[in-house]
Amino acid sequence: MKKLVLAIFSVLSFTANAAVIELDFSDTFANYGNQFKTGTVGAGDGGKTLSMFGNNWVAFEGVYNITADTILQVTFFSSQLGELHGFGFDNDIVFDNFEDFQNGENRYFQFAGTQTFGVQDYNTYTAPNTIETFTVEIGKFLTGTFSQLVFINDQDKSGANAQSSYSIATSDSNFVASVNGPGVLTLMLMSLTLMFVSKKNRK
Repeated sequence: MKKLVLAIFSVLSFTANAAVIELDFSDTFANYGNQFKTGTVGAGDGGKTLSMFGNNWVAFEGVYNITADTILQVTFFSSQLGELHGFGFDNDIVFDNFEDFQNGENRYFQFAGTQTFGVQDYNTYTAPNTIETFTVEIGKFLTGTFSQLVFINDQDKSGANAQSSYSIATSDSNFVASVNGPGVLTLMLMSLTLMFVSKKNRK
């Protein structure tokens, strides 16, 4: 099945100048840094949206290749502002005080929160219950390959009942080799559509 997905995806990438990849959060996740304290985490909208409720940090295992040109479109929503809301990258699921907190500040991107951590260029979300899309120029801050994509919904106070959601899209076909990528059915339908249009144009 993986070979089928890769084959179809190659056709799409070759045919389209900038095929959009939407990450799929249907896969299992890990308790990152032992910070899954309360609440629930799940995927909606066919896996395209990650929903986080309560006070939790989670990580999705994959192969995430970041180059100087990698840009992610991240759509974010939160019902209220906790201490930290954002995402980042790591190579394990341990949040080490030195490597991750002190030296890893360029690997985490904050969108909202009463505390500050990581890259602050996108920490502009101040109106809860609104949807905002951020164009995050990841490659300006770090490059390399990481095995964990981390999401933060940190709310230790005020009832720990923040409801946050994330969805991520990119046209960088080298960025992700896992979190599932587009679903098989979606890729097959897109491929068939391209074949149909191509045949129609030749008539």
